[in-house]
Amino acid sequence: MATLISLHYFATGPGQELFRYLRERGEEAALWEIPFDFSNRNFCRLTVFQDEKEWIWECPAPKGPKVWRYFRELRLTKKALALLREKGFAVDTYIGNGAFDTLTGIREKIGKTVNFTIDYAPKAQPWFLRGVYRALDKYVCERASAVWNLSPRMQEAREKDHPGLKCQRVLTVPHGTHYNKLAAVRKTPSDPEALVFMGHLKDNSGVDLVLRSMPSLIEKFPRVSLTVAGTGPAEEGLKKLTSELGLSERVIFTGFIESHEELEKIICSCAVGLALYNPEKDVFSVNADPGKPKVYLGCGLPVIITDVPLVAKEIEARGAGVIASFDTGSLSSALSEILSDYEKYRAAAEEMGRAYDWDVIFEKALGDLWAK
Repeated sequence: MATLISLHYFATGPGQELFRYLRERGEEAALWEIPFDFSNRNFCRLTVFQDEKEWIWECPAPKGPKVWRYFRELRLTKKALALLREKGFAVDTYIGNGAFDTLTGIREKIGKTVNFTIDYAPKAQPWFLRGVYRALDKYVCERASAVWNLSPRMQEAREKDHPGLKCQRVLTVPHGTHYNKLAAVRKTPSDPEALVFMGHLKDNSGVDLVLRSMPSLIEKFPRVSLTVAGTGPAEEGLKKLTSELGLSERVIFTGFIESHEELEKIICSCAVGLALYNPEKDVFSVNADPGKPKVYLGCGLPVIITDVPLVAKEIEARGAGVIASFDTGSLSSALSEILSDYEKYRAAAEEMGRAYDWDVIFEKALGDLWAK
């Protein structure tokens, strides 16, 4: 098998994890990454594992208006595929992270093509692109060998938009963890009041709520601290808010950390993970399976999460965390609940993290795909 994974890049996600999984098993695999316009990268990268060796090709990322970039990105993806063929890398499995990234696999009639849906959020698009978004997704889903969804809610929303939609094969392939790989660094933290947020810093990330809650949290939990791991358009505003609230000695901003291993080491040193999706503004997470909670669980951290993504209910049902409302009082109550029996919550978090190890998830998904 020779697999090409095509995606848009901001940080490590399911596509990179799948590439790692295939490479570690000696399978020929290629990873094609186009940066989002908000990414720190300004180049596209093709990373290829072929004949037990790695080679890389890079080119400048397209710039300009969004629609124009889309056409340039399709041309560059076709160019990357042609380069692979020129190098003797015969792609027989094409996995795109979403309809746009899967389109080239459909048009080039690759043997097995998978639409690995990371997000299904038409309403997050500009109004004039929502119809195009839905139409493209329908076109790809009806022609792909399989549709992999991070959450079953994605398929429910898709079928609501397109009654009678016919997909060849639909499988839920959720976000995973590095539970097994983290055995050496995962340990009970010395300070159970050390909170952590990882992710894209934007207006609906919930970090501003945590910062505004800190003064009241400090009264109840004198050692409470917060590590913010990530970057984004709201970063400078959040740093300013931290200073205004006099929290600079308790809040650490790490900035963007490209190495997922380094990021997980930082998270493993903390005690409780925060995933506070704003129910009124977060149109992405409601149908998705966000990676943030799974990273926390893989590191052994209980999670405080709002009831936005489907996984929130599973986390609470397993005793791996607590669902909180998007307000200060609920956040404080959730933290009190976890700290009242931290070892119990931590054990449940580790158990859930173990169940979602990436290797378990990909073994099942690829077994299903390649058996057909």
